[in-house]
Amino acid sequence: MPVFFGDLPDFSDLDFRKLDPDYDALAAAQDRMRRARDRDVSPTMEEVQGLMKACWQRINELRLPEVPGGDRLYVLAFEGPHPYLKVGRSKDLELKSRIVKHEHDAAIQFSILFDAWVSESCPDAYPWEQRVLARLDKVVAASPYVTKMFEEYYYGLSFHQAVLAAEMEQNL
Repeated sequence: MPVFFGDLPDFSDLDFRKLDPDYDALAAAQDRMRRARDRDVSPTMEEVQGLMKACWQRINELRLPEVPGGDRLYVLAFEGPHPYLKVGRSKDLELKSRIVKHEHDAAIQFSILFDAWVSESCPDAYPWEQRVLARLDKVVAASPYVTKMFEEYYYGLSFHQAVLAAEMEQNL
C-alpha cells in the first residue's frame, strides 16, 4: 500500500537499485537476507557479513567534503526481528563513527545495517533534518502501519519513503 507525500506518490513499490549497476553487490546481499527471512530461518554469518560489507562499501564511496566541517543527513535501514529506520545528521568527520555506533546499538536488538543513504556535505543539516522528520511524522499520522519510536526512529516505514522525503526537503 503506497503512502503519498502530498500530491506526490512515494514510489515505495519500485526498486530503483535495479537501475544503478553500482549497487549490484548490495542488492544481491539484501536479496539473500530477504530470502532467509522469507524462509523464516536465521541468515548465515556469511550472509550477514556480506550485507554489512556491501553497505559499508557504499558509505566508504562518499566523496570527502570540499570544505571540512559540514553536516550530512543520513537514512539507515536496519533489518532484524523488528526492522526499523533511523533518520539523522552528523558532522562530516564524525559520520562513520556515528554509523558504527548505530550498528552496535542495532546489534543489541539482533538487527544489522541493511541499507544506507547519506547526503552530500552541507553547511548545516539541522533545518533539513527537521523538515524531513516533520514530513515523516505526517506519514505516521496518516498510516496505522507506521510508528515513530523515539525522535528519529521509525517502524513500518520503507527505506525508499524516507530517502524520498529527504530528497524532497533538501533544497527548500
